[in-house]
Order: sequence, then C-alpha cells, then structure tokens
Amino acid sequence: MRISTQMFFQRNVDSILNQQSKLSQQNIHLSTQKRVIHGSDDAVAIATIQRLKQNLSVGDQYIKNGKMAETANSLEDVSLTQITNILQRVRESIVKASNQTNGSAGREAIAKELEGLREELIGVANTRDGNSQYIFAGYQVDTQPFQTNEFGSIDYHGDNGNRSYKVGAGVLIQGNDSGAAIFTNIPEGNGTFVSEGSINNSGSGVIDAASVINKNVARDFVDQDYTIAITEPTLGADPEYSVYGLDDTVVTGNANVKISKVDLNDPNIANVNPSGVYPDVNSDITIEFVATANPNEFLIEINGVSSSPTVYDSSDTTTQEITIDGISIEVDGIPNATDQYTMTKYIEPTKYVEGQSIEFNGIKTEIKGNVQNLDNFTLRQSGEKDIFSTIQDTIDALRITGEDGASKAQRVMSLEMAHLQIDNAMSNVTGIHTSVGARMNTIDNQRESSLDFKLTNQKTLSNLEDLDMASAISEFKLQMSQLEISQQTYIQLQSLSLFKLI
Repeated sequence: MRISTQMFFQRNVDSILNQQSKLSQQNIHLSTQKRVIHGSDDAVAIATIQRLKQNLSVGDQYIKNGKMAETANSLEDVSLTQITNILQRVRESIVKASNQTNGSAGREAIAKELEGLREELIGVANTRDGNSQYIFAGYQVDTQPFQTNEFGSIDYHGDNGNRSYKVGAGVLIQGNDSGAAIFTNIPEGNGTFVSEGSINNSGSGVIDAASVINKNVARDFVDQDYTIAITEPTLGADPEYSVYGLDDTVVTGNANVKISKVDLNDPNIANVNPSGVYPDVNSDITIEFVATANPNEFLIEINGVSSSPTVYDSSDTTTQEITIDGISIEVDGIPNATDQYTMTKYIEPTKYVEGQSIEFNGIKTEIKGNVQNLDNFTLRQSGEKDIFSTIQDTIDALRITGEDGASKAQRVMSLEMAHLQIDNAMSNVTGIHTSVGARMNTIDNQRESSLDFKLTNQKTLSNLEDLDMASAISEFKLQMSQLEISQQTYIQLQSLSLFKLI
C-alpha cells in the first residue's frame, strides 16, 4: 500500500484535533467538577442522577411549602391567642355582671365594656396576612369575612374552605381554619339544651341549665323542645307545673313553633290538652298548619280545633302568638301547609316546690324563685350561635330595665346562658388552637425529614456525578502532554522534505 505525504499530514492533524477535543472535554469536567455531564459520560449512572435531581427539586418544594404553612399557622396561632384573651375578658365581665348588687349604672358600664370587646373581637376576626388576604375567610381570602348588616348583627361572608400545603410525600398540612369553625358554629347553652323563661313571665322564677342524667333514655327524646307551664289551680292556690314536649312530625316548611302558654283553667282546655301522660296512648295531640285562600296566611289547628278566624301571617316578620282553647303557641318563619307537630304531655300538674328537681325523659332541671300563674319556661334544643350574637345578647340583657323580680329573672337567665356559650366558644377556640400547635409540630418534623432525605440524596448524587479531582488533574496533564507530543511530531513531519538535502 502506498502511503502518501498527504496521508501522513492528515493523520497528524487528526491526532492533534482528537487530543484537543479530549483536552477540552476534560477541561469542562474540571471546571464543573462533575464526572457525569452527558449521557455518554456514564449511560448507567445518568438515569439515576436525573431521578435524584428530581427528588431534590421536589424536596426543596416541600421545604418551601412548609415555610408557607408555618407562616400561615403562626399567624393564626397569634390570632387565636388574642381571641382567647378577649373571650376571657368577656367571661370575667359576665361573671361581674351576674352580681346582683350591680345597679343600672353598673350594668351599663359593663355593657359598654362588652361593646368594646365585641368590636375588638370583630377586628381580630378580620385579620389579614402579609398579602392582605383575610385568614379567617376560608377560600374567599379577598372578601372581608365578618361584616355588620343593616340590623347591627354580624354576617359571615366567607366559606368553610381550608387551604392546605403539601409538605411531604402524602403529607398535607392545613394552613388555616375558617371563620365559621372559630366564630359561628358555637353550640348554644350547655350543648344539649338552652334554658329560657318567657319574657311575659310575671314571677321571679329562674330555670337552671338542664342536664342529661340518663343518656339511654334521653337519646330518644333530645330532638324535642320542652315547655314547663305554671298554673294556679284556683286563685291564690299553690302553683303547679306541667311538662309538655313539642316534636316535628311532618315538617317541610321553615317555621319556628314554640308552646308559649298553657292555661289549664281555660273552660275549653280539654279540647286541646292531652288527656293522658306519656306513654299513655292519649298523651299527645297534633298541631297542624292549614292553607287558606291567601298563600301567606295559615290557619292553625290544635287537636282539630281551628284558630279561625285568627290566622298566622307569614309575611309578618315578627313572632306571632295564637291561642286556641287555653294553649298558646308562638310562630315565626314560613311554614308549609300540612306541616304537623306533636305535642306530648310528660308530667301532669304537679305542685311546684322551689329548688326541687324536675325530672323527665332522662333530663333533670329545676326552677328557683317565685312563679306566677301562666309563667312559662322552655328547654329547647341547642343549635349553633356566633360569638358576636352571644356578646350582643349579653349587652341587651344588661340593658333590661326594672328591678322587679321578673326583670331580674330575665337578666339572670340570659347571663347564665351567655356564660355557658362563652365557655363553649373558649373550648372551641382551645381545641382549634391545639390543632394549630399539632400542625406546626408536624411541619417541624416533616422539615427535618425532608432535610435528612435531601442530605442522603445529595450524598448519593455526589458519589455518582462528582469528579475525582486528583485523578482528573493527572489525566488532564497526561492529555496535555500527549497533545504536545502530537504537535511536536507534526512539526518534525514538516521537516521531511528532499529539498532540504539539496
């Protein structure tokens, strides 16, 4: 085979270029201090390296999410502390107001103090974060959650949403609690019943907060509202009490119905009063709404006895009392025709003894003070009430005028219920506060876990892709020497000419 001078030159040029390319690649590895940059550097390791880098990126995002969740929960933690302090001051004011030595001026001073605390609480309820978003508005972060309506009460304009942050694989941390959960969904009374006395009572009787003494019995009756009706059998006789229950039978409307008075001295009371006592078959009667020609008006029938010509007008927003043969019921809201309620007698007329327990259906209560004919006390099912309304009701109770027994009784019962509801609110806030603390602990633990996971991945990644600098520098110097040899060889090759021998 003939080897030409051109081939010698080309081979030397190719060798120099190849050495320069290797030297360039080696220089890139040295400058980045990475052994594996391209897939061709290590086809087996590159897939693992990419997966590890992805894991590190996800881990960094978990840590960032954790910081955001921690900030959100820290702000809520501070706000809940403020709420607890305000509620504690409200509770202390209620206890102070319960002192019967307070005159009208003292009660007014406490009412003013409560007004200030209520406004302060509304301010905390409308707390905003660093992004000017309301922290207690649920998902409606740009809408002020608690606003005063035209009637002076507070409406909630947020929702029940809870924003969550993913701080780990399968780990979601709640970043907020809705205003509904903290401020509005507070059980009334003792959580089972709300004890009330009619505003029309003329006596000084006060009913206590009822308690359930037999859950197995009471659970079949807790969906009822109870009325304790006071009657004097004859003028000047010792008063007696009777207990009635009111239960929804078939109700599709939206009316509130309450037994407000039972006059056992009415000559026609037998027409509407159950003749027996539970569980006797004659222990209950039916209360029913009947349609009239006017869609807004309803007749009421008690045990088939009609209220005609008196009608209930649902377009009238005030509470209306309708009496049929000695039984009076208070109604407000909008019923539907054929709505039915069952009125059941649980205790027949029994002599009233002040402070003596009244027990029925696994429930126990008592009345203290002097009761008068047609006084009425109610144990209604506990619903939910917002904190602001509770404080406002307390203010209104303190402003009940009069120093007679009936006025004092109304104030005492209202303050007692307010006390129970503030305790319920404080328990609710404490429970949420505990939850926030647990969430912050979880964030801390997950951050430590993410950092440990990140460190492990970084070590594994370093082992796979980092360059052995001592070996690489040695290899670089070797490549440099080889390039120099190739260059010197090319120079010597240029001297191989016969013309130099002439």
